[in-house]
Amino acid sequence: MHNVFKHNEPITVLVVEDNDGDFILVEDYLHEKFKNIALKRSKDFKETVLAIKQNKSTLSAILLDTHLHDGNGLDLIKKVLDAANDIPILILTGYSDVSIAQLSLQLGVYDFLVKDELNPNLLHKSIDFAINRRQFISQIESERSNFENLFNFSPQPMWLLNADDYTILNANLSAIEKYGYTLKEYKKKSYFELHPKEESENISKRLSNHHLEVVNNNFTHCLKSGEQIKVDFYCKKVKGETDGMERIIVQSNDVTEKLNHIKTIEIQNEKLMNIAWTQSHEVRAPLARILGIIEVIENIDLEMEELPFWLKKLKISSKELDEIIHTIVEQTQTLNFKD
Repeated sequence: MHNVFKHNEPITVLVVEDNDGDFILVEDYLHEKFKNIALKRSKDFKETVLAIKQNKSTLSAILLDTHLHDGNGLDLIKKVLDAANDIPILILTGYSDVSIAQLSLQLGVYDFLVKDELNPNLLHKSIDFAINRRQFISQIESERSNFENLFNFSPQPMWLLNADDYTILNANLSAIEKYGYTLKEYKKKSYFELHPKEESENISKRLSNHHLEVVNNNFTHCLKSGEQIKVDFYCKKVKGETDGMERIIVQSNDVTEKLNHIKTIEIQNEKLMNIAWTQSHEVRAPLARILGIIEVIENIDLEMEELPFWLKKLKISSKELDEIIHTIVEQTQTLNFKD
């Protein structure tokens, strides 16, 4: 909800009126209904532009008479609208100019008031509505700006798609920089064109039902350079505030490096398993011989001339075991354990 204007809040109103009697009447009405109001007055277009420039940050509304000595009608209204920017303008007019006042609403004027029907309540209600409407529009614009900033400056590539045919309506800066396509090029593409043709069916299912559970969310994206990357992508349907049309926001996350890292680890694990399996069997043979020779030396009475024979056998088996261990170390060092 937007903040509702309260009557005790200070406001500043510029009254553009060259008739002293009409100005005094409007002044009395405003002071009757608004307890905290500051009035500014200008009598012609030149003074009006100067007053707007001097009070632009504080002006709450402008009451504009459409007949001044240096301007009148729609031409005057257009000029004041340009000068006022987003400050609400309410037209003060006579019965003869109601048709012009009605046309002014299409140009951006908030309301028009017929002087002969003017009263404190009507004037108060019109200004109150104009100020509240301005605050509401300002809040909507602020929220839209925040959304656009979140979209454009997100570090993750994002696209806005037409929900009917999945054509790309917008792409954020990250999508433009990472993928190499300009925004103009994106707007000529369908989101399917970022994927290989074999993924089209799964992409269609994913976009048509953003709640769909995908067992394997690793898809392929094709960059303008021809390079392909692996991505996870997530999508959400949104409805436009002004036109009510459904669109889809898509965000992708490059998981190429992550998947390559996982693959490297899997290959390393397989190599380690092979090393452990093959070398453990080769290690057992010389180790068993060493243990057998030690047992012979310890438990059997040997003649002195037999001892050198067994020691030689022990040395041979020890060297064989050392070579096997050295081979294991060399094979292990070929693996890359970096994160």
